[in-house]
Amino acid sequence: MRLSPRDFAALQRVILELYEHRTLESFRAAAPKLILKLVPADHCAVNSYEVEPLTGRAKMVDCLESEPLLPRELVPAWEEHFWEHPFSGYFAAGGQPTALKLSDFFTLTQLRRRIEWELSCQPMAMDRVMALPVSGSGRLSGVSLCRRRRDFTERDRLLLNLLRPHYNQAFQNARLTSALLERCGKTVGDHALTPRELEVARWVGHGKTNPEIAIILRASVRTVEKHMERVLEKLGAENRTAVALTMAQANAGAGGSSQDGLAGGRNGPRPKGRPPPGA
Repeated sequence: MRLSPRDFAALQRVILELYEHRTLESFRAAAPKLILKLVPADHCAVNSYEVEPLTGRAKMVDCLESEPLLPRELVPAWEEHFWEHPFSGYFAAGGQPTALKLSDFFTLTQLRRRIEWELSCQPMAMDRVMALPVSGSGRLSGVSLCRRRRDFTERDRLLLNLLRPHYNQAFQNARLTSALLERCGKTVGDHALTPRELEVARWVGHGKTNPEIAIILRASVRTVEKHMERVLEKLGAENRTAVALTMAQANAGAGGSSQDGLAGGRNGPRPKGRPPPGA
């Protein structure tokens, strides 16, 4: 199956918007609604579980929703029957990380005789579900899309599968940026750099010029220059060298963060996780 130009453009827009949310707080608030821009549904949730397959234990540790519809009083029952769900069984058996529909496993008649109908579909008045495994706050996390009556299509499945690596990388980028802001302490964090200013400062620390940073961040050179002016002011630094030294000290204080998804050196590769041109 091939995407139409319209679908491809929608996918590109959602990918770029995901990467724009650079802290966990911002990413968490935006992700469910952004997914609905790509695959329309009546509800979207990102649920995360801590699981112990040997003991059969499963505990929900996070739940993000496009709007608050999930009945929280049913969470203990979802945890109890977690491993009975066909999606859980599929992935536990080594299935590929792909988007799955309930209709891949059951007809509607069969579904109405299952525990999933009683615990999820019926309380929410939704009979069509598609889920996608993604990175999240627990050991197992997944996007869950629900509809009334109209089933999801192979076009919907393809779009979610194409979105998945970008969603995961954008989540990791936001997690690492938030962790760095938290760990930098007085060196950087107490100077109240915005996420964008922090990105500019980090790239300065890797020896990048303003025009190079502008290309990396998909911004104008003038915008980067403005961010740089505020970085210098907030850090009380006299020049770019002082900013680079401050960022090096911050990284050392954060355990020498070499896994922040940034490439080193003036001629290093494009930062991990930025969508390639035209993707």
